[in-house]
Amino acid sequence: MGATGSGPFENDDALDFLDALEDLPRAQRPGRVLGALDVVLLATGYVEAPEMCEAVAGAAAVGASVNPEAARGEPYLPAWLVNQPLPTDDEELVEKSRQVLRRAVRSQDNEWWELWDEAGLADDVTASCRRALAWLGDRDD
Repeated sequence: MGATGSGPFENDDALDFLDALEDLPRAQRPGRVLGALDVVLLATGYVEAPEMCEAVAGAAAVGASVNPEAARGEPYLPAWLVNQPLPTDDEELVEKSRQVLRRAVRSQDNEWWELWDEAGLADDVTASCRRALAWLGDRDD
């Protein structure tokens, strides 16, 4: 999996996604995040780990934009996100982020979850998703 940690920004796919976001004009970033979220939310079957990594990173980036103080200190939190947060008034972006973070910790049809579970770190990634959900104002996952 190439992971360096169980946080939402701590794996190669997430970091690549966040780097690609940084390279986009600021106005195009929300659309790219929505695209990553929709890949997971519109999937009718098994979701591969790279797609889930991107969606989780995107959802957590939205959460960090909604509540930057709570996200402060999160490992690998991109500096550009602190200085140029994603729009927090986009209800679709926020709600889809919540949905992805809830979906990420469901064990069925989700390679990302299976890999973390096999590594014995399912509790850690569940905690990181719950933390990001809290940034979005959602404590009931």
